[in-house]
Amino acid sequence: MRLAVLMGGKGSRVGIEKPEIEICRKKLIEIAIEKYSDYKPIFVCRDHSQAERYAEKFGITCICDSYKGSGPLAGIHAALKHNGNTAVVAIDMPFVKRELLEFIFKKGVETDCDALIPKHKFAEPLLAYYSERSVSEIERAILMGEKRIIVPLSRLRTIFYPADELRAFDKNLISFFNINTPEDIAKAEEICSRIHSGEL
Repeated sequence: MRLAVLMGGKGSRVGIEKPEIEICRKKLIEIAIEKYSDYKPIFVCRDHSQAERYAEKFGITCICDSYKGSGPLAGIHAALKHNGNTAVVAIDMPFVKRELLEFIFKKGVETDCDALIPKHKFAEPLLAYYSERSVSEIERAILMGEKRIIVPLSRLRTIFYPADELRAFDKNLISFFNINTPEDIAKAEEICSRIHSGEL
C-alpha cells in the first residue's frame, strides 16, 4: 500500500501546528510515524520550511505542495504526483485503524475507481483512496481557485463507500475522529483513556 500523510496547515484554531499536537503523551507526528512506518509513507508538507524541519528531526520522507494556499486539495495533488495510486490520511486523525486504511486502498484498486471516499456523517476525503488518474481533474480545480475537494470528486468516477460497512475493522469508527479545536484535543484524550482501558 502506498500512503501519504497530509501534514496540514498552521493549526491556528489550536494555537500549534497539527503535527505538534500532543495526545496520549505523544505528538501526532510521532503517532503517525510509529503506526505507518512499515508502509514507508510520504509526509506531505505545505512548504519547504516545514518539510526540512520534520525530515531532519524525524528522518522521514517529506514532499511539498506544488500549489501554495490551496489547502488539502494541494496536498492530495502532491501525493498523487509522487505516489501514483495512493491512500491518504490526515495527520490530525490519530485513531485510524491500519486494517481499515488497507481495506480502503485495496477496494479502490479492485474497483478501478478514480477515488474511493468513505462516507460517515459526511464524506471523508482525508481518509481515502485516490487513483493517479484523478491528478488532472484535481489540478484543474486548483488552477480555477477551487479549494473544496468535493468539486473535483463530482467530476471523477468516485465511489462514496458507506462507513458502516467499515465497522468490521473499526467497530466505533474512531478512525474518522479528527482534531481541529482545543475541545477536540480534550475528546482525543478521553478516547486515549478508553483505548488504554480496553473499551475501544
